[in-house]
Amino acid sequence: MLSRMNTMRAKSLIPSARINRVPERNVMATPHPILASFTPGDLVFDIGANRGNMAEELAMAGARVICVEPQPNLAQSIRNRFMDRPQITVVEKGLGALRGSLKMSISSEADILSTFAEHWKAGRFKHVTWDRHIEVPVTTLDDLVAEFGTPRYCKIDVEGYEREVIKGLSCKIGIISFEFTAEYIEHSMEVIEMLIRLGYRQFNVAAGDNPDFHWLEWVPYYELVRALLLSPSPDLWGDIYAR
Repeated sequence: MLSRMNTMRAKSLIPSARINRVPERNVMATPHPILASFTPGDLVFDIGANRGNMAEELAMAGARVICVEPQPNLAQSIRNRFMDRPQITVVEKGLGALRGSLKMSISSEADILSTFAEHWKAGRFKHVTWDRHIEVPVTTLDDLVAEFGTPRYCKIDVEGYEREVIKGLSCKIGIISFEFTAEYIEHSMEVIEMLIRLGYRQFNVAAGDNPDFHWLEWVPYYELVRALLLSPSPDLWGDIYAR
């Protein structure tokens, strides 16, 4: 396993000062460095779009955005928000390893934390109430690629369900990012291994709410793994990027 590698000589990630996330902001305080790589018309997948705040930033950078959001009220909110923005398309489905349907646990008090993953409810958000469940249709990343094309960038923010989403991808696409948390770092190691098998060779990371990359230059997987394992914070979270 990647997590068993020697962790010497690595630069540790700066731990986030905040344990839990707050609702998304309307705009990002600092433009994300990933936005600078886009050219007008580039295709982007926003998996776990919530209310479309990231989609707004992506569209402003010139991208065509496919917002994948399984919660019906949020999917409708995105449609209403961008009804005059034809470059933003909403897919009201979840993503997983296979087509079908899944039960989703909904938190009415914090819908950004709603999840398909049971283990997610036992981590740092164990005090959150998931007060209802809905059955939602599920598709795969392969199906999205077949329908819309190969994205330049694919953002995955699915509250602990990242492994299953990546299992639904059979070939390398553009840059992929996915969320990680310290308490489930072994799951992130599995995702990294899957990405390597798909052909991804360079990695970076952004810790917590800070959109800036940890490294100025992208690094091989073992530097990423060492940095994650050296972090002294049990509350560390952020997004891992692969290309």
